[in-house]
Amino acid sequence: MSKSRGNVINPDDVVSEYGADSLRLYEMFMGPLRDSKTWSTGGIEGVHRFLGRTWRLVVGAPLPDGSYKDGTMVTDVEPTFEQLRVLHKCMARVSEEIQETRFNTAISAMMEFVNAAYKWDTQPKSVIDSFVLLLSPFAPHLAEELWFRLGHAQSLAHEQFPEAKNEYLKESEIVLPVQINGKTRGTILVDKECSEDDVFQIAASDDRLSKYLDGKAIRKRIYVPGRILNVILDQQKART
Repeated sequence: MSKSRGNVINPDDVVSEYGADSLRLYEMFMGPLRDSKTWSTGGIEGVHRFLGRTWRLVVGAPLPDGSYKDGTMVTDVEPTFEQLRVLHKCMARVSEEIQETRFNTAISAMMEFVNAAYKWDTQPKSVIDSFVLLLSPFAPHLAEELWFRLGHAQSLAHEQFPEAKNEYLKESEIVLPVQINGKTRGTILVDKECSEDDVFQIAASDDRLSKYLDGKAIRKRIYVPGRILNVILDQQKART
């Protein structure tokens, strides 16, 4: 942008239309701060929509007159393990990207969290509290307003930045390939701690795999935990 070319964007105009948080967020979302970037009004509209979705996730949909009710949509329920897993994966990624000054990918991680949270039946307060703290360095005005709506009397500036716990970062389920006589016939979703018998039972009950096993005698099973299950059939004998 250059004054001589007449294509300078006045930040005051952007703040007036989209808000300071949207401008701040978009400048970080454009890419690494050290790189040259092209301004795009469509881009700032995108992050502005993300902030709007975040607001509605916590506060709820607007009333008919365009205003919002007091309070939030969150509940004091215990979060599920899956909800905690989604939150802590977001925490870990945002913290890492902040350390590496990759703010654009940190914002992408928060966008993924919001997409996942919209699918939940409940919005546990403890989870939303932590997410608002994650958002605060990027959109401080919105985060501060949400923080007070969540029932906190003191500014979030005095709060500890959330840290991910390893117990929620481990993937408990894996996609396991299943071979019949050395040929891959499909995959199954199993827990990492499943025994060979449990894995075989899951495979045998899978609609795509059962047709290869029903009525067949099994000569051998080769199970490599976390890698593969190979079922060797006895082609000469039918299972009784």
